[in-house]
Parts: sequence; structure tokens; C-alpha cells
Amino acid sequence: MKIRLSSSIRQLTLLGFFLVVIPLMVALISTVFQVDRLAVRMQKAVRDSAQAVEASRLITTQALSMERSAEQYGVLRDPILLERYQAQREQLTGAIARLSALPVQMDLSGQIDKLSQREEALYGQLKKWDAMPGNDSQKLDPAFKLADIVRPIPTAVTEWIVDDSEAMNLQIERVQRMLLWQAIALTPLALILAGIFSVLITRPLRNLGKAIRRLGAGELATPVSVSGPQDVRELGEQLDWMRQRLSELDKQKLVFLQHVSHELKTPLTAIREGAGLLRDKVVGPLNKEQAEVVKILQESSLLLQTQVEDLLNFNLALAQDRPSRLQPVVDLAGMIHEVIKKHQLAMRPRHIRVKRDIHPVEIPGEPEQLRTVIDNLLSNAIKYSPDATEIKIKLGIENKMACLDVMDRGVGINAENRQQVFEPFFQGKQAAKSPVKGTGLGLAIAQRYVRLHKGSIQVVESSQGAHLRVCLPLAITGEEK
Repeated sequence: MKIRLSSSIRQLTLLGFFLVVIPLMVALISTVFQVDRLAVRMQKAVRDSAQAVEASRLITTQALSMERSAEQYGVLRDPILLERYQAQREQLTGAIARLSALPVQMDLSGQIDKLSQREEALYGQLKKWDAMPGNDSQKLDPAFKLADIVRPIPTAVTEWIVDDSEAMNLQIERVQRMLLWQAIALTPLALILAGIFSVLITRPLRNLGKAIRRLGAGELATPVSVSGPQDVRELGEQLDWMRQRLSELDKQKLVFLQHVSHELKTPLTAIREGAGLLRDKVVGPLNKEQAEVVKILQESSLLLQTQVEDLLNFNLALAQDRPSRLQPVVDLAGMIHEVIKKHQLAMRPRHIRVKRDIHPVEIPGEPEQLRTVIDNLLSNAIKYSPDATEIKIKLGIENKMACLDVMDRGVGINAENRQQVFEPFFQGKQAAKSPVKGTGLGLAIAQRYVRLHKGSIQVVESSQGAHLRVCLPLAITGEEK
């Protein structure tokens, strides 16, 4: 069961564009999300680092100031010094609270707790001194000093910032790797989807092009069937309707030509017989002028008979789809020598020579059709060759194909006429050297017979003269049998 993705080329294109864009949009959204989260994390790290540095600086300053205030209060017992200590204590408590709120390390957190406990003990000692009667001086016990605890805090804060910065770098690297793998995964996916839809879009169009070329080449037996979007299928159906109409018209043309050809043969035979009787003087002697008229009648009737026979052969070839009397082995080399010998009488008065490079080649085929192909190629070369020139004939095997090349030294075939020379009744603008005018069907019949043998015939680029090449398969596949 075939799945129809869309009903038109336009819808299929839009669907393909949408599916290709989805992975790219997913990658873009994921990138924006990851970068945004990383930016928030970096902003928080910078803010925490600034707060930690400021809090550690304030803690160090206030702790040392409080220790001095406590020592001064013990000596002087001045209440103002105690009030100053209490004010400094509030600032220290606030700084400790801000630093403790940050995600600091366990060592730094332990030092902060130890500082808080030492400061509580120091404050308790000061309150004891304040409750004592009199103003005797008191010396601060080293067990209550804050300096030895507070000095490592800035270093610990710095280490925590460095560790946090390294953690941030690791996270940045993880995000980079993730985005890289995401690009590696999604980019091929987008390219694969683009390739799939490119094939889905272009393949029906290529099939349409092939169908049109088949119709242009006259292959009307194969139905036109194009799968794909609805508009392409409809166009394929219209091409198939055109193929059927062309096939009907072609059949009507063949029937008409066959009827005309057969109808022409009867009066043509009568004309030839009558001209032969006059030439043989059956009805009496002829003067010089009458003999010249009889000669013209004979030559014209012979030319007309040749044209009718060529037309019949061409019609018969068009009606076939494969050789009718296929033989497993046909000696092409021997057949070429026979055809050359046949044309010796036509070449001798014009001093045309044939240079042969013929290797033994045997292929399956219909002998008469292959002989006709060789004969038409050589006749065409003789017709357009200047007098006292050379025709080259080459036969060999190339790429598992039997290739026959016929090259003359004539005016050649123009580039614009290289396809037209195989059309029925086409006559080149170059004047033929042969006194007998051609029918314009020789190369058309040759092309048809070559195609029946699943081969090819073409005009090869040549610096001088015409070069025609025929390539025929050395073996016939099961379908062709």
C-alpha cells in the first residue's frame, strides 16, 4: 500500500521544508536555553564572589577592630568603648550572616562558625567585666582573641571562588560538548530529511521527463505511469492520454501508407513493363528522341519502385517491436564484406576506395535487417563521398558491444542536423555526389532496425566528413528473446 504524503508538489515542498526546519529549530531552542541557563549561573557566580569578597573583607576588618576595642575596654573600662564594640559586633554579625548564606565550602563554613563562637565568648567576657565593681584594668585572655581565627577567612574565600570558577569552566565545557553532539546529530538528520524530500519531489519530475522523451522518440507502446503527488499523477495521466492518441494516429498513418504503397505498386509495375516493351521495340522501332523518353521512364519507374519498397520496409519496421526471424549467430564481418562487394560497381567509376579494419564479430539478430543497416550506411557514405576518396569501415568489440563505424570524406553532417538525419524523408542540404536521388528513408530504416536489436546509432563528431556508429549487443537478454 502506497502512502500519499501530499496532494501536490507545493504541499510536499512545504512539508519537507517544515520537517527539515524542525531539527534545526530544536537545536536553536536548546542552544538558547543552555546559553541562557549558563549566563544565569555565571551572573550568580559573579554576584556570590563579589559578596563573599566584600563579606570576608568586612569580617576581617570588624574582627580586628573588635579585638582592639575589647583590649582597650579591659584597660580603660570606658563604657564608650563597650558601646563601640557592640556596634562593631552588629556589623560583624551581618557580614557573617551574608557570607553564611552563600554556598561556601565546609572548611570556610567551619571557620565562620568558630569565629561566631569565639566572638560570643569574647562578648560574654566583656559583659563580665562590665558587671564587676570598680574600674580595675583587665587583660584580655589569648583564648578570646579573634585575630588567629579571622586571618584564614580571606584565603578560604579566595579558594572557594577559584573552585567555583573551575566548576563554572567545567559546566561551560559540558555545554559546549552537548551543543557539539547536538549539532553532529541534528545536522545529518536535517540533511537526510532534505535528501528524502528532494528525491520525493524530483523523482516524479524525472519520470515525467523520461516519459516525454520516450514519446518524443516514438516509443508509444509503453504506458505512461507516474507516481507521486496528485498534480504530477494527473499530468502523467494526460501524457498517457496523449500517448494513446499518438498511437492511434500512428496506426492510422501506417495503414494509410501501406494502402498507398500497395496501390502504387500495381500501376508502377504496368509502367515498368510498358517501358520495357518499348525499349525492346516490341511495338516497333524508336527514333532517338523516343528512346531517350523510354530511358527516362525506366529510370523514373526504378526510382519510384525503390521509394515504394523503402516505404513498405519502413512501415513494416515501425509495426514490429522485435526482430521477427531472430538467428542466434550472425557473422557481421562476412556480411560487411558481401555488402562492400555489392557496391563495387557503383564505386569503381568514381574511384572510391574502401579501407577496412574489420575484426571477426558474431551477434544474434535478423540477417536481412542487419544487412539493410550495413547497406544503408555504406550507400549513404558512397552517395556523399567526393570522387577519388576513401571510405573507412571499422568493426570491433567495445564495452561488450559490437561497434560498426562508417566514415567518409564528404562535407559531413551539421550539428543541427545530427538528430534530423534519422527522421523519415529528411534530405540534407549538402548535394549528393551520386546521380541517383535517395528516398530519405535509409537512415530512418537503419535506426529502426538497430533499435529492434536493442542497439544504438549515432552521428559521431568528426573533423572531416560524416562518421556514423552503430553499436549492437553481443547477447540478448531473456526479455528480448
